[in-house]
Formats: sequence, C-alpha cells, structure tokens
Amino acid sequence: MRKLLVLGLTLILSDLAYSQGGKKSVDQDAERTQRTTFSGERVKGEIEVDGRLNAIDDADSKTRAVVKEFPTMSLTMVIDYPIKLANNMTINYSFKGYECASVMNFEKNRYSGIDRMIMDFKEGKSIILSTDKKGKKTGVKMDMKGINMITKSAVAKEENNIQKGESSLQATEETKIIEGYKCMKYLHEGEKYTSEIWVTQDAKLDAVTWNNALVQAFANTSGPSQNAYMKLSMKGIAIQTHMIPKDGRSQECTMTMKNIKPGVAMAEMFSTQGYDVTEMPSVRTLWDEYKKEN
Repeated sequence: MRKLLVLGLTLILSDLAYSQGGKKSVDQDAERTQRTTFSGERVKGEIEVDGRLNAIDDADSKTRAVVKEFPTMSLTMVIDYPIKLANNMTINYSFKGYECASVMNFEKNRYSGIDRMIMDFKEGKSIILSTDKKGKKTGVKMDMKGINMITKSAVAKEENNIQKGESSLQATEETKIIEGYKCMKYLHEGEKYTSEIWVTQDAKLDAVTWNNALVQAFANTSGPSQNAYMKLSMKGIAIQTHMIPKDGRSQECTMTMKNIKPGVAMAEMFSTQGYDVTEMPSVRTLWDEYKKEN
C-alpha cells in the first residue's frame, strides 16, 4: 500500500511540474526514484527464482543418474467411468530401454489431435506428436522434470497421511481372477477416495521392475501413486483399481491393466519419423534470457 501511495504522489507531482514547464527535471527525478525503490526487490526476487530453479535442476540430475532401464513390455490401461461413459478411455503403453510411449483413445472418439507421447526418463525429455485436421504432423519436445516432482510428492503425501492416520491401507482375504491373474483385494481409505485395489503376485511378472515402470508412466493419472502403496507393504502389482470419490467434484472410475505382454514393444511406438519436431526452451533458458533482456 505504501508503495502505491508513493507512486501516486509521484504521478501527481509530475502533472504539476508539466504544467509549470519542468517536464525534463521531473522525468529524471521519477526515473531515479523508481530505480532506487525497486532495484533491491528485483535483485531479491531474481535470487529466489534462481535458487528454486537450481534446486529443481539438482533434484532432476540426481533422478536421472539412478534411472534404471524398463523391462521391455506393453499393456493397455482401460479406464471406465460408470456414470459418465463419454469419459471412458484406453491408453496403450509400450516400454523399451529408458523410454515409455503411450497412445490415448477416447470412447466417444473425441478429437484431441495428439497421436502419441514418448517419454525418455534417462534424458529427461518428452515428445508429444500431433496431427492437425489438415494432416500436418508436428512434434513438441520438452523437459519432463515436473513428472518426477508429481510422483515424489504423491508418494510422500500418501505415506504421511497413513502415518498420521488420515489414510489407511489394509489387505483382505478376498481373491479373484482378473485378466488371467490371481489377485488379492486391498482396501484403501484416502483423503479424497475410497479404493479397492486388486493386486497380483504372479511369478510371470517381476513386481519390482514392473512397478518401477508403471509408477513413472502413470504419474500423471488421478489418484495416489502405486509406489506409495508399495512402500506401505502392498506386495505385488495392482491389476485393477476401483476408485470411489468422497465428494461430487470427481468421478467414480475403474482402472484395469489388460493385454499385458512381457517382452513385446512395437518399434513404431517410439518413432518420430514423418513429424516435424521442435524443441521447446526450458524454464531455465527462458528465465536466463529474461534476465539478460531486463
């Protein structure tokens, strides 16, 4: 408020000076006042932004250094919304090396323009491939630092909620066969959802390596991260999760992994051939350019 009053008085004095023929002198005084008043705050703000970006870059470098290769595999995630069927979708995933490629399809054939997304977890880059209504094929390559931050945040929050008694995870004796795998039922009571999680310990699926892949690939989906469950003694792979919201803002849904194919990953899922790919500058690059210009 004080700054606004000072600025307002400066403008009033400027108007008076103009009317008396003192335009040049007042302009010079106002400019000196602005530089003195705001230069310190600007430097402080830049230091804070630099510090945050340095912390993000450092955390990302540490993450990339320990990334492990995915098991070669493919699967389909089917997401069903019993109330709003138009939201139903399937996401086809393929894993190979350090990359995960995905294709999203909606029940009602809504046109999104997006063909595929390819994430390279070693390089820390993602590419979104699109085709517009005129058939032009383009791609955008960008940093994916935010995905790791979302994953870690979800895991930490869920663990903290359970430790504080705000969430719970409990194994039951109930079992059933889903997609050919014998699964055990877990009950999760969370802040926003009540969930039934069906988990398999089938020997054909290596739970450790598979969950490493699934956690990273599904980090941008709704609900708690599966990795949080794993750290809280949920043994196996979640084949199906039925999520029931506690408020009216979210929708009930069931997520089921289907067509699980160990050792299979289609090469075309990872190809950018035929697309004009442009790399977006990172937040760090944009910030450094802004400081130079200002």
